[in-house]
Amino acid sequence: MRIRLYWLYIFLATTITCFFGYQHFQDPISYDLASEFDGNDYRNIYEYFAGTQADYQVAFPFHQRILVPVLAALINSGDILFDFQLVNLTFSLLAVWITFMLWRQLGFEIKWFIAGFIWLLFHWTGLIRLNTFDPTTVDVPLYFFQALFIWLILKRKFIHLLWLAPLATAQKESFIALMVVLLLYAWYHNRKSQEGYYDLPLIAASLVLAVVTQSLISSNFSPIESGKGAFITIGFHAKQAILNPFEIVRWLAAMAMAFGPALFLTFGQYAQSHRYDNKRNLLLIFSLTYLAFGLLAGGDMTRIVYLGFPFIATWIIYELRELNIKKLLTLGLLSLPLMMLYKSIPNPAFEWEMWQSWYPEFAEQGIVLVILAYTLVVALVLNRVMRLNVMK
Repeated sequence: MRIRLYWLYIFLATTITCFFGYQHFQDPISYDLASEFDGNDYRNIYEYFAGTQADYQVAFPFHQRILVPVLAALINSGDILFDFQLVNLTFSLLAVWITFMLWRQLGFEIKWFIAGFIWLLFHWTGLIRLNTFDPTTVDVPLYFFQALFIWLILKRKFIHLLWLAPLATAQKESFIALMVVLLLYAWYHNRKSQEGYYDLPLIAASLVLAVVTQSLISSNFSPIESGKGAFITIGFHAKQAILNPFEIVRWLAAMAMAFGPALFLTFGQYAQSHRYDNKRNLLLIFSLTYLAFGLLAGGDMTRIVYLGFPFIATWIIYELRELNIKKLLTLGLLSLPLMMLYKSIPNPAFEWEMWQSWYPEFAEQGIVLVILAYTLVVALVLNRVMRLNVMK
C-alpha cells in the first residue's frame, strides 16, 4: 500500500524544525580563520556575481560550480550566510519532497521512510547539520537533483534529463559522470533485455548538453591556475591510495561513518541474491559510483560518500526492505553512535584536532580502526542473525 501524502507534510515540517533548530545548536565555521575550506572559494564566486569583487579569483574545481553562489548572489541581502542558508533551506525541502516521491514510487513501507529521514536529517554529515556548520556550500542541491534523476529514470521521463543534466552540472560537475554511467548501462540493458526501456538518443543528448554546459562555464569563468582537470584529480587520489594502503581503510571507515552497518549488511544481502533487476541495477551502479567518488574525487571521503544518499540509502532500503520492525530498530539503535547526536561539530578554526577526529579520512589510525571494526562487527552479527532466521 502506498504511503499517504500527509506523511510528506510531516517530513517537510520536521525538516524546517531541524533546519532552524540546528541554527541555535551548531555554530558555523569561522571561514576567515579556516582558509583551506571550500566555502572561501564559493564566497569569492558569490562576491563576483554580487558585484563586490571585480575579478573572478576561484581555484579549480570550485570555479565551475556557479549555480548556488549565483542564486545566493541574486538574494544579496548583505549577509552571505543568510543568502546561502536560504538557498540551502529551499533545496533541503525540495530534496525531502522528491526523496519521499521516489521512495513512494518504489513502494517502501513507512518504517523505512522514518528511518531514512531520521538518518538524513539528524546525521552529523547529513542534509541539515553539516550544512548548518558549513553553510557557504554548493552541496545541498545534490540531494534534490540526484533523487529527481533516479525518479525520472524509473518513471521513464527521459525528456526531462535535457534540462536537468545541464542545470545539475552547473551546480556540480560530477553529474556528468552520472550521465556517462547511465548511458553505458542504458545501452547494455537495452541490448540485453530487447525491451527498449531506455531512450538512448535523449540520454546521449542530455549528456552532450551537460558537457557543453561545463565547457561554457569553465571557458567563461576560468580557474586561477591552469593545468588541472578531473582526470588529474582522480589519478592523484588513485596514486595516493596505492602508495598509502591505509587510505583504503580510511575509505571503508568513511563509508561506515556515512551509512553505518546497514551499508555492509546491504553488500551481504546483495551477494546472496543474484538476479537481473533493472531498479536494483540502477541503485547499485549509482551507489558504487558514489562510493568510488569517496576514494577518488577528493580528500574529504565521508562528506563525498554521504552525498550519494539518494542512491545509497535508497539501495540499502531496497535490499533490506524485508527486515521486520524489531531488526530495523536493533539496526537503528546500534547505528546511533555514528550519528554524533550528543555533540556539535567542532569549529576547525579553534579545535582542529577535535574536528579531524570526526572524519575517518583525517583521524588518527586508532579512531579509524575503532569506527570500522565496530561497524563491521555489528553488520556481521546482524547478518548472521538474519541468515539463521531465514534457515528456520
